[in-house]
Amino acid sequence: MPSGGGSESSQASPGMARPPGLCLLAFLGLGLGTGVSPSCWDPRGQPRRCMPDFENAAFGRAAEATNTCGSPPEDYCLQMGARHASALCHRCDATDPRLHHNASFLTDFHSQEESTWWQSQSMAFGIQYPNSVNITLHLGKAYEITYVRLKFHTSRPESFAIYKRSRAEGPWVPFQFYSASCEKTYGKRQRHYLRPGEDEQVAFCTDEFSDISPLSGGNVAFSTLEGRPSAYNFDGSPALQEWVTVTDLLISLNRLNTFGDDIFKDPKVLQSYYYAISDFSVGGRCKCNGHASECAPDDAGQLVCVCQHHTAGADCERCQPFYQDRPWARGTAEAANECLPCNCSGRSEECFYDRELYRRSGHGGHCRNCRDNTAGPHCERCRQNHYRWEERAACQPCHCHPAGSLQPQCDSSGTCLCKANVTGWKCERCKDGYHSLSEGGCRPCACDPAGSVGICDPNTGHCTCKERVEGHLCNRCQPGWFNLQPHNPAGCTSCFCYGHSTACTAADGYEVTHVHSDFSQGTAPPTAARLARSFLPPSFSNRLHEAEEGAEPLLSAFSFQRLLSNLTALRLRVSRLSLSEVQLTSARPGPGARAGWVEECTCPPGYTGQFCQSCAPGFKREIPFGSPFGSCVPCTCNQHGDCHPLTGQCRCLHNTEGPSCERCSPGFYGNPFVGRFDDCKPCPCPGHSPCTEMPGSGEVVCTHCPPGQRGKRCELCDDGFFGDPLGQRGPVHPCVPCQCHGNVDLNAVGNCDPVSGRCLRCLYNTTGEHCEKCQPGFYGDALAPDPPGKCAPCDCHPDGSVPGQEGCDPSTGQCRCLPHVTGRACGLCQPGYYGLQPAVGCKSCQCHPMGSRESECHALTGQCSCQPGVTGKQCDRCHHGFFGFSARGCRACNCSPLGSVTPQCHENSTCLCRPGFVGYKCDRCQANFFLDPPSSRCQQCPACYGLVKDEVQPPCSPTRSPSWTAWKVKGTGQSISGHSSALTTLALGAKGRKGQLGDIRIVPTGMRKVLGHRKGQAALRRRMALVRDRAMAEAQRKIKQAERTLGNSLSISTTARRTAGEAEQVSGESAKVREERCGVWGARAGLWGAGGLVAITVCRAQVAAGDLEQSMQAEAVLSAGRLQLERLWLRLATPGALAGQLSLLQQEAARQQEKIQAFESDLAEIRADKQNLEDILRSLPEGCSK
Repeated sequence: MPSGGGSESSQASPGMARPPGLCLLAFLGLGLGTGVSPSCWDPRGQPRRCMPDFENAAFGRAAEATNTCGSPPEDYCLQMGARHASALCHRCDATDPRLHHNASFLTDFHSQEESTWWQSQSMAFGIQYPNSVNITLHLGKAYEITYVRLKFHTSRPESFAIYKRSRAEGPWVPFQFYSASCEKTYGKRQRHYLRPGEDEQVAFCTDEFSDISPLSGGNVAFSTLEGRPSAYNFDGSPALQEWVTVTDLLISLNRLNTFGDDIFKDPKVLQSYYYAISDFSVGGRCKCNGHASECAPDDAGQLVCVCQHHTAGADCERCQPFYQDRPWARGTAEAANECLPCNCSGRSEECFYDRELYRRSGHGGHCRNCRDNTAGPHCERCRQNHYRWEERAACQPCHCHPAGSLQPQCDSSGTCLCKANVTGWKCERCKDGYHSLSEGGCRPCACDPAGSVGICDPNTGHCTCKERVEGHLCNRCQPGWFNLQPHNPAGCTSCFCYGHSTACTAADGYEVTHVHSDFSQGTAPPTAARLARSFLPPSFSNRLHEAEEGAEPLLSAFSFQRLLSNLTALRLRVSRLSLSEVQLTSARPGPGARAGWVEECTCPPGYTGQFCQSCAPGFKREIPFGSPFGSCVPCTCNQHGDCHPLTGQCRCLHNTEGPSCERCSPGFYGNPFVGRFDDCKPCPCPGHSPCTEMPGSGEVVCTHCPPGQRGKRCELCDDGFFGDPLGQRGPVHPCVPCQCHGNVDLNAVGNCDPVSGRCLRCLYNTTGEHCEKCQPGFYGDALAPDPPGKCAPCDCHPDGSVPGQEGCDPSTGQCRCLPHVTGRACGLCQPGYYGLQPAVGCKSCQCHPMGSRESECHALTGQCSCQPGVTGKQCDRCHHGFFGFSARGCRACNCSPLGSVTPQCHENSTCLCRPGFVGYKCDRCQANFFLDPPSSRCQQCPACYGLVKDEVQPPCSPTRSPSWTAWKVKGTGQSISGHSSALTTLALGAKGRKGQLGDIRIVPTGMRKVLGHRKGQAALRRRMALVRDRAMAEAQRKIKQAERTLGNSLSISTTARRTAGEAEQVSGESAKVREERCGVWGARAGLWGAGGLVAITVCRAQVAAGDLEQSMQAEAVLSAGRLQLERLWLRLATPGALAGQLSLLQQEAARQQEKIQAFESDLAEIRADKQNLEDILRSLPEGCSK
């Protein structure tokens, strides 16, 4: 089918194939095509919806495949079906234009007769699941896809998926899954439709196109909207509009369809399985959202919509820049939804869509870049910080001063709103009394009125200061002056400080006080007020206020203050005037009005006090008892203390003494004249006891050591003491008496180390740092008060203690014992051990846990206490003549002394019989034998007794229950002469108690007695494997021989069927029916009963094959016999009344089958029993062996 491009019409054009199976194509015409006009404007010039032509969007576009055949060249075969070998093979070569099948053939133009196809490598190259092959198709632009159609040149895949991208470089989104195993391969259940309300952007998974047929030319058509409820309202479903929008498609081929023959890895078969696609079609329209009727390449060659309705974008997905008056919308059949222009009042050609503006006004066009200093959504008002006189006039800038105005916006007259203390039309200058216009407005002039003259500079804020004032704000006195006051023309007062300093400040804590007198008592003696020294104001008021310009005072300020400092009284003499009152202003300590004229000085070194009136510590008056105006000089105390500031007497420090601190204090030594604080060092003696420095050598020697110490510096301890009094070897430890706990001779010298205190001469077998423990080889209490109770020797047993380990536990005396040895001196064996030996210890009793009464044994011999019937040193075996080793002991065999070969029986309690004897205990003679007292042997009866017995007592007589051994002998004697040993087994198996079912219960019982003791399973498996391998070949030969014998047995089996039929008509209790029933059951018992099988097989092997030891192993015979008897059972099976009984027997046989493995475990027992049967067979009459 051609795959070219073309426009949509009522009939399929050569370039546009209409794929089959698209259920919604007619509907999609409604949603995506019907009613679409070639022009986007109607005849009246009104806008209407328009769309590009429907086309095959894949045609001619390059597809990319992750796997393509031909690199390297390879052969591939055509798939002819599962029953036909693929004989038609071709070659794929990527370098040969005639033989390549690259991805360009997916979207090319071709005819049905000369098809081209893309092809992957075959399964021989490992492309099968989980490996995938991907095909990617780039559409070059967003399309609204109606369908995707794939035509396969081979059989369609079992599983593949379609993915899409809605925008370039976007994520791959699942579009559709095809698989016969949706949940297994993709984890999705099969689904073909959605219910209303479900997410419609979900990919379906279907098995619709996952069959292996047809082998070629199969189509897969995917309809993008099928099964989605909103498809009938496509224009109103943004979800589906997004769903069908595709820019890229990816086909992921995940699993090939096969006939299952690929598992044999035949190269021809693997070469016949591969992916091949002849056509890849994508039906849809160039997505233009109803605003364009065609798509065309742009200047860069990229396919874009030719947009109408004032839209723009590759998909007409937005409005043009100046057409933003309402939100962009997709064109529908009901409304074209064209974009509308913005209203900018003729002052702008740019705008943007404003959602909030549209919500409020119904017009979303928000203009930008308005001209003529206008602003607003429609350029309808002046911009911020602009004004205009009338509506149509151009807007002018306000030009408000940015620092002086509260806001840049002015009123309609252009007047700005000023900040505080700012004035002017544009707020460009400060008001009077303010300065420094800034963002914060104007600041008030901060000149100190006490120190400044006039107002500040309006620009800099700089102040004009008084004579003795400085600073930007005239708020501080010059150096050497203090007490800034507004009434002081100079501003500040000079410092006094007794002439020792020029740095001072006004002191805190002084209040103004007035000395006042109004002479109210008439004539009175002169009034005097005692003033505190230096608290007077610096001048008389009348003198300061009445000084004439240019007048010079007679005294300097310092001299005048010095004069007043020693003032004690003022005498006012009045001769011609009357004086009504006198008032003197002064200061005193207190919290009242601050007296700022009281100074506090900053003193130089050597002086101290508020007015530097005193000498500092370490200084004294140069002249003893000098005035405050006198100089202070350093004290002469060798720098070891200060002196009295008036007298100069030293107050010594640094461990010195003397008038000038010229010697060290007691307990110290050194040269105090150096003048350092550490001239006098403490004596290196305990407790700072006195010492002396030796002349010449300078060695310091202590002169008064404490008790218990000695040495030049008391660094040693006396005899009987220990310690490190000076810490010469570590931390300081005073000398203390040695602690040896009374275990030394107190009259001896050198009992302990004088440094460590370790005792050196311990007595009474003691040792340790302080004689606190016993010596090795001794034990006891070394701290006992009396010597006899201190330490005693260990006396460890030489055989039971560890060699080379001297001594014992110093407290308990416990010696270190050898393994399993106990006792303080290690002289006893632990319970369960015996035989104390040097360097070894005691040996374990190893009493058998079942055979012994207890785990302990004799301490010397090691003999365990045994259970009844058990013997051995460890009680690990039965006495001779006993069996059944268990926790209750062993039981007596009780073998007959006459009939048994030995008193010892087998583990199943059966005894080994002498010839002629039978029974579990060999306690009776076999049939047709009698006990001969003189010889104590069973002698054979004459031959006539055997004939009479055979005639009177049938082989399956229920008169008594013979022993297992007797049953085997009787079965062997009644074998049918000249026939298969298998029929002999039938007759033997038919005997039992209670008629029909007698021996079926006896056989397992006897077998359990013979085989009751099971050996170790691992050893048994190894033995069985060896025997089985050797017996296989001989078993095959025996089976063939048995098959020949079965042919001769056919007549007897026919007789058995006829007899069973007659038995159904006659009474079920007749001897003939019992005989036939026993025969039939014998066959089943021979097949399933392990015990009877062993015995019968031995007898059959004896008769038919001769010597068992020379021909084969017992296991091989057992296997061959079971197979032969099973075949014979199938031949003898007949319907009737016996069938029910046989069913019951079959159930019993199934239960016995579970015990077969246990019965076959002991081959040695079988051989022993075989020997008994051989002896019996040799003793039978000559006629019985036939």
